[in-house]
Amino acid sequence: MVYGGKPSTGCQNCRRRKIKCDELRPACTQCTTTERVCPGYVHNFDLVLRDQTEFVSRKAQTKRRKGPAHANAITKTTTASPRIAAPARGQSAWFGSKSPVATSAASGNTASIPRSFSEDPEQQAVCAFFTNYVLIPRHPYSRRGYLECLLPLYMAAPPESLLSLATSAMALAIEGGAPSRRHCQALSRAVFGKALVKTSRAIRDPIESIKDETLMSVLLLSFYERVLATAESVPISGVHDAGAVALVKHRGKENGKSELSARLLLAVQTQVVRSPASCVTIQPSHTSLVWEQQVEHCIDTSSPFEKTSADIDSLRPKAFENAATRLTSLSAKMTNFKAYANSILHNGSKPPSEDELHSILDYAANVESQVSTWPASVPPDSHWTSSRSFDDLPSQERQRFVYGHRVDIYHDIWLASIWNSYRATQLMIQDVILQTLSYLNPPPLSQLSCRTVTAMLKIQELADDVCASVPFNLGTKTFGGAADRPEVRYPTPDGVANPSSDYRKSASGLGGYFLMEPLKTASKATCLREGQQQWMVGQMNRIARIYNIKKPIEKEPVGTPSPKSTPGR
Repeated sequence: MVYGGKPSTGCQNCRRRKIKCDELRPACTQCTTTERVCPGYVHNFDLVLRDQTEFVSRKAQTKRRKGPAHANAITKTTTASPRIAAPARGQSAWFGSKSPVATSAASGNTASIPRSFSEDPEQQAVCAFFTNYVLIPRHPYSRRGYLECLLPLYMAAPPESLLSLATSAMALAIEGGAPSRRHCQALSRAVFGKALVKTSRAIRDPIESIKDETLMSVLLLSFYERVLATAESVPISGVHDAGAVALVKHRGKENGKSELSARLLLAVQTQVVRSPASCVTIQPSHTSLVWEQQVEHCIDTSSPFEKTSADIDSLRPKAFENAATRLTSLSAKMTNFKAYANSILHNGSKPPSEDELHSILDYAANVESQVSTWPASVPPDSHWTSSRSFDDLPSQERQRFVYGHRVDIYHDIWLASIWNSYRATQLMIQDVILQTLSYLNPPPLSQLSCRTVTAMLKIQELADDVCASVPFNLGTKTFGGAADRPEVRYPTPDGVANPSSDYRKSASGLGGYFLMEPLKTASKATCLREGQQQWMVGQMNRIARIYNIKKPIEKEPVGTPSPKSTPGR
């Protein structure tokens, strides 16, 4: 993009008169005092994608009048850029306006037009974020997030608003994962700081605090926290998850006034269930005090997250439901169960009694029976199929990307993530069952001993399913950040030559993030076949290299498997 100076955000009348506009809404002071009709303000997105044709032509004519020496000096100082800005909103990239080259060719000035362009990293990051993450089509049964609702809210938001800043911070954080774009992470922190100041003002305002834009911004800040925590290998504080829960309770009936509000409510519930803090009490911290002081009327900081998830579920309209929402509700039951089991198994004051251990097993059987009904509710076209895409790879190279001989294909990367969320939920249930049975130490061939073997076999099957989804999420990618690389190979269904561009974009940007938690959960199992745990740890290290995670997982077993007790398959 050619740098044409800082774009003016004033109204068209003040820009035409070349006077300063105070940008008051709905009409600026200059237009009001002169009794003019204020035409409004150009949206920030239009300024990012504004047409450069007129500016390039005017600059070329100015350089021609100043002489070739001045033109050569400017050309030498112009920096290179990998891409040219997109057309302005309402214009086609190929039709409807002349390109800078065509315009200058008509006037005979092609030799004096700069051959290289510079661009703002924030603008580039926002455009890449919408292109690679927001605007990619998704299967209807996988919609439980909020990014698909971001564009209409972003287009309606004023420049430098809370939503604009939160989006820019998120986009810059993701862009900074690429090796050549590390400077974007520092810029994202600066924008994130501005967004926090705006958030503090918005949640104090009785009108702003109930708007969809405010809740969307808090969800984006939570997403930002997760991306940065993954890159830094630090625990996720859950502060913004707590803030989102507070806003949902504060909004009350506003949560069901529209489909967009219902989707945002569902996104909050999903964040709470998937949060690492979902089974523990939220503890006050230096950062969370900001939220506590400003929304203390609608948040109880001593409540476990799994209880707030149930409260959120009661607010959600029942008509808004699909496979993803049903899994979220079932996962909330699992977090309740895990919190109950942890309170007994990890109570340092006294060892668990036999009655308490049997109560955990009964609770586990109830939750497992409910969660196990979920796959039957998923339509057949949302299941996975096996592929032989990587069979032509050499054996040693294939082992780097494929575990065993199984490669599963899904409709899209989001459906693969939902299936892995189901597997992670089941893995955690089976893990608690094994922990409980280890306290009871059942005799061989007893009913409880058979239940131990059943749990171990289920864990092995679920871990195999997670491993079979790795090629679909990562392909053969080993480095390069979230950007798609043409040399990376992704699996396709049998008979299909090339994967779609939408799938490549989503897998490159999100595949590793979606895989990290299921792989962590599966790799902690203590009853896997020999070598499988090390393979999963190796895949997590590959994700760390791709997304520039500073402290990759150590290449050693996480659990303490016993080869003699490992069920072979």
